[in-house]
Amino acid sequence: LNVAEKPSVARALAQVFSSSPGSRPRNNHQGGPAQIFECENVCFPSLFQQGHGRPVPTNARDEPHTMITTSIRGHLASQIFGRAYGWSRCPPVTLFDAPISTEYSEDMQPLERMLRDQAKRASALILWLDCDREGEAISDEVRTVCLKGNPRLGTQNRVYRAKFSTVLQGEIRRALCTLGRVNENFVQAVQARSEHDLRVGAAFTRFQTLRLQKKFDGFQERGVVSYGPCQFPTLGFVVERWARIETFVPENFWSLEMTIRYADGSVVNNSGQNQNGNVYSNQQGGRPIHLNWKRVRLYDRPTTTAIYDSCLEAGEAVVTSLTGRPKNKWRPVPLATVELQKRASKYLRIGSDELMKKAEELYNQGYISYPRTETEKFRPEFNHHTLIQSFQAVAGEFGDYASRLLANNNFQNPRAGQNDDNAHPPITPAKACDPESITDPIQRKIYSLIVKHYLACCSRDAMGRETELTLKIASEEFVAKGLMILERNWLEIYQPWERWSTGQGELPRVAVGSRITPTSLIMKDGTTSPPQLISEVELISLMDRNGIGTDATIAQHITTILDRNYAEKDGNQRFNPTKLGIALVEGYNSMGYQLNKPDLRRDMEAECNAVAAGRKTKEAVLGPVIAKMLEVFKKANLEANKLDEAVARHFDRLGSNNSQYVMLQANFSLCGTCNGMMMLKQQSGGGGRGSNRQRNQDNAGASKLLHCPTCSQAHLMPRYHQQVYPAMKPGNQQEPLTCPICQFQLIKCENDGNTWHICPKCFSDPPEGHGGDSSTDFPCSKCTHPTCSLATGIRGGDIEIFSCPFCTAGDSGSVSLKRSTNGFRLSCSNGGRDRCQFVIWLPKAARDISVESTEDNVCQNCSSQNKLVRKIKFVWKMGSVPPHYDRELITCILCDDHLKRDMEIRIPSMNQVQPRRRSTGSTGGGRGRGRGSNSRGGGQTTSGGGGNTGRGDNGGRGAGPGILCFKCGGPHYANQCTSNQR
Repeated sequence: LNVAEKPSVARALAQVFSSSPGSRPRNNHQGGPAQIFECENVCFPSLFQQGHGRPVPTNARDEPHTMITTSIRGHLASQIFGRAYGWSRCPPVTLFDAPISTEYSEDMQPLERMLRDQAKRASALILWLDCDREGEAISDEVRTVCLKGNPRLGTQNRVYRAKFSTVLQGEIRRALCTLGRVNENFVQAVQARSEHDLRVGAAFTRFQTLRLQKKFDGFQERGVVSYGPCQFPTLGFVVERWARIETFVPENFWSLEMTIRYADGSVVNNSGQNQNGNVYSNQQGGRPIHLNWKRVRLYDRPTTTAIYDSCLEAGEAVVTSLTGRPKNKWRPVPLATVELQKRASKYLRIGSDELMKKAEELYNQGYISYPRTETEKFRPEFNHHTLIQSFQAVAGEFGDYASRLLANNNFQNPRAGQNDDNAHPPITPAKACDPESITDPIQRKIYSLIVKHYLACCSRDAMGRETELTLKIASEEFVAKGLMILERNWLEIYQPWERWSTGQGELPRVAVGSRITPTSLIMKDGTTSPPQLISEVELISLMDRNGIGTDATIAQHITTILDRNYAEKDGNQRFNPTKLGIALVEGYNSMGYQLNKPDLRRDMEAECNAVAAGRKTKEAVLGPVIAKMLEVFKKANLEANKLDEAVARHFDRLGSNNSQYVMLQANFSLCGTCNGMMMLKQQSGGGGRGSNRQRNQDNAGASKLLHCPTCSQAHLMPRYHQQVYPAMKPGNQQEPLTCPICQFQLIKCENDGNTWHICPKCFSDPPEGHGGDSSTDFPCSKCTHPTCSLATGIRGGDIEIFSCPFCTAGDSGSVSLKRSTNGFRLSCSNGGRDRCQFVIWLPKAARDISVESTEDNVCQNCSSQNKLVRKIKFVWKMGSVPPHYDRELITCILCDDHLKRDMEIRIPSMNQVQPRRRSTGSTGGGRGRGRGSNSRGGGQTTSGGGGNTGRGDNGGRGAGPGILCFKCGGPHYANQCTSNQR
């Protein structure tokens, strides 16, 4: 089984296999998610002699193989956080240690099934993925899927890796004779970078998106305000150049310039000078030679004037030196991806993202070698003469130059650059053709650039002679440089892009000590100018120098800041940051952590390189790096108001733009700041004024907010609700129910029969001291205030204690601490009606129960490398526990058998079903009966009731093979019942 990364590569492989001598193509399958090509009797050295990546012995015999060839489309698998870690289900900070699961998206599942099916037919697997680190990681994904279909491929060590740089027959044949293995270090390096970027990017993206949506107009419609560990430093370079331009203060300067004339190989010496203003000049013929002042410029006019006057008084200049030396303009080094991107932007005005797409197409069509490479040197065995000879048959400048290159000893081996990725050769033409035969105009330009660059690499350096003339007048020296080109060599083929000239040409031959009267001597004034906006060439160079992205991803990061509307690119390939891009960079800079600087990313890339080289492991790298970014994130949360201040300089505060809102009701609820009344507003386009009953029912999806005209402050309401009402005290409908923290009147929200309360102020600015997190919604149910009856939050309620044992790996829930009117419980984040029913009711003898996220609060007995189990802190009521219990207890609920026995805590078990009945009154212990089920097709559960009269674990029926639904009696689990009604 041969698996390629792209359908075009699979087709090229199939063509090579079918053109092998004696091969017999079989039926091709085109109806599935990818084409499948089959070919019998393809002869190459036996696989059992390969796997080391070195060429097989020359006397190795070819053996016939049946080749099944298919392809994927890039990455097969996606790394995601489970449902329990959705945007509204957890604070962003929990993503730094949340479990990551692998899933196959809907469009990739047919490919995954196809690979498993084809692997069952195969006795060996050859991976033809791109030969870079990312390709190695994709190889690992393909290998994982194929081993699920055919484990023997792994146990018999029959998985091979092909290394190739073009899809031409000779290269494919060479790859079949040098099969190696997947580079596990590369796989680990890519996985380390991916996990880091997922955790950091998701956490900061949620933080700034949710924060800005609550504070500023327009961000609710803008969508995600993304953050990326590479994307943000890329934006930083753009904003930094913009800031230099904005803060630039022009300065006046003055300079001197001298001119002499040159004719017939000698200097035209002036006679009969006359003074005309500030200039000595005459009208005699000859070519002017301009000499530059050695001081270049001065920023003081009186000083410059005094120097200028002394030169005028001197009248004549003395030749102090005339030097000449050979000078070469070196030919370019072989072409790597980053250099190709820079030259395409500079010469062809083609953006890096478009360039890589077109270069990939040229590679797939066999015109060029693999376009993603860091290598700038050729291997000694590379056959340059054969490739250049193939261009002799091409009409036009390529054919003419190739013929001259191979004649008269003009060919030279290319120079060696510094970089080598040990995977691909430099980017070269793979076959010779007339560029006009390429129909796509952009592909044609790119192919021509690559051919010209390669031919220039194989040419001699351009040769010339540089002369330098120095004249002294009074105390000042003036210098002119001239260049005479002797041999253009590689410059001939690189026209019109590369030039070599100073504009002065050959300088006059004058004797040292001779005196010359200047044709003119001028004092000029000028003003310093700001730098230009950063160009794409400069941006790519900065990213490459600072390790922001790889040669394969630099173009993607540049495209991302454009797609996110953080920057714009003009027709001159220069970038200008938008208001949003400027605001984000200014906000984080004001916190002290310059996330737009490349330092953090550079360090991460260095660590990934160490993993790729085998010096470190993925785990050793990720721990410290994630911990460092976690500290940065926590500080950003604490100083989120600085981000607000920066964004406020560029965007309207929430509710301040009256044209975007309509007022639904004046005097709606009480403001806790000024004790005035706030008005209820809704975004324009939905609802107008209405009756008190109807004021909230129109356009439930449109954003609503409370705005205080006195304080000029606005507070966003929950998005997905149908009705909101000002809350009144129970028993006194005339007195507002207020928040004990900020004195704002509470708001009652209703949606589909569910009711909950929020404080407008706390919802927008969650109080840190009462369980709030600035990045998440904060209803009253999350608050831990001790005196408010609506505050049912728990310290540590957002911390995962352990992962749910009943949920499937693709949708794993997290078990956390919750509190309701029935008491404390541990339940699954995927819980709900007809969903995961995992629940552990905790003893009512506890006055308070909490969870800490510190490292010493982890149970070493129950935790594993990938799964943490946290301890719980119990604070007991006086006189409610046996005498041998202390007032407080920190323990693990899973392995503390004494606690479970003394407090009658029951842990739900798999494959047990307990009938669920509607509660008709209090049960003996008053805590009710727990229940649980696995909602993802696993076993059913019974919850240990956890109460004094809770039922035991054996109360279910249908355990084992005789499963019966307790609702309809059918042979299935209850959560799969078609009559799932209560």
